[in-house]
Amino acid sequence: MAGTCLNCGKPLGSRTTLCYSCESAGIDPATVVDVDEDVLERLERYFIVSSTKCADCDELHGAVTVDGDSYTAADFGIESLEEWELEMDKEECWMAENRDVLEPALSSLEDDWPRSVSAVRRRLL
Repeated sequence: MAGTCLNCGKPLGSRTTLCYSCESAGIDPATVVDVDEDVLERLERYFIVSSTKCADCDELHGAVTVDGDSYTAADFGIESLEEWELEMDKEECWMAENRDVLEPALSSLEDDWPRSVSAVRRRLL
């Protein structure tokens, strides 16, 4: 992944937000840039909705639990796989159009959603 460190501007190499020096120094990416709360909420909602579909059987799950709260696809107005796919497409289009605000938000969510953040980076950034 090409880019520069959010803190010092050095090349990232294979890293995603901070260079080795800044990461080793314990710098938190969230303290370096302002992360839009709306973007964070939208990404986390996307991660939750995406998790309602089982990767093994391609069916909607009964419930997904996040931080002690349970969610179903119906909680987001999704009643079928077709509706789920439309929702995913809509959000991925939004992400593709707003790449510039994604990286700082993804960095803030990486500890809680490592696989989801990695998937978004691979597919959309």
